[in-house]
Parts: sequence; C-alpha cells; structure tokens
Amino acid sequence: MNDSDAPKFDNDERQEDMRMRLRPSDSNVTEDQEPFMGVKVRRKASRRHEYKGDYMDIPSRPYLMKILQKQGDKQVFFADKVLKFTSTGKMKRRILMVTDFAVYLVDPDTGLNIVLQLTSLRKFSLRKPKGVLGQEL
Repeated sequence: MNDSDAPKFDNDERQEDMRMRLRPSDSNVTEDQEPFMGVKVRRKASRRHEYKGDYMDIPSRPYLMKILQKQGDKQVFFADKVLKFTSTGKMKRRILMVTDFAVYLVDPDTGLNIVLQLTSLRKFSLRKPKGVLGQEL
C-alpha cells in the first residue's frame, strides 16, 4: 500500500506535508459549499466502534431495574431505544431490552411492557442493512 492509498487521519503527521497536494473536486461549488474539498478525513475516534450492549445504562434507571428484578433477570445483553410501527403506520417509542431469560418491550410513557420469554422464541435476529429487528414466535 503506498501513501496515496493510506487512510488520512485528523492528527496524522503526514497530513501536514500532504496539505498542499490535496486538490478540490472538479465541481463548480465554492470552498464554503464543499467543506471537505473533495477529500474526507477519517477521525480516529470513528475508526472502531466498540459494541457496548447496554446503550441505556439500565442499572442507573430504577423503574427498569424494578421490572427486571420482578421477573428474576440478572444480566442485560442489549438495551436501547427503538421505534415501533403500529398497524396504522404511526411510530411509538419503546425501550428494547434483551436479558438472559426474556425480551422486554417497555413503553416509557405508560410503563406498560411486553415480556417474551426466550424459550418461546425460535429466532431473534438483527438485519444489518436497514437495522430492523425481526422475531419469530
């Protein structure tokens, strides 16, 4: 791999030398309209996104911990805010939690929840292209 193929990072020492060699794209837009001048720089922080699992920090939310303790679940594998589409096409906010024994869909406004035992699910998957969760009973 030569220097022209290597990714450019925001605090790379070689970037100082290459700054004069960067050419804007062949479009008719000004520098104000095209901030990257045809060349985007990859940030070091976005190179690698670690999988965290519990994106809501469930132990810091007492009402969610109460639901889990009531059912006897101990470990949260995944938790995040999701959108549920109703049959009329409206979107409703939900909290999705996957634990060691069940899948929970909690309505943050009313506190109502749906508990699906993992033993009753045949398959639980995440489709990556659109990020839609699917389940089979």
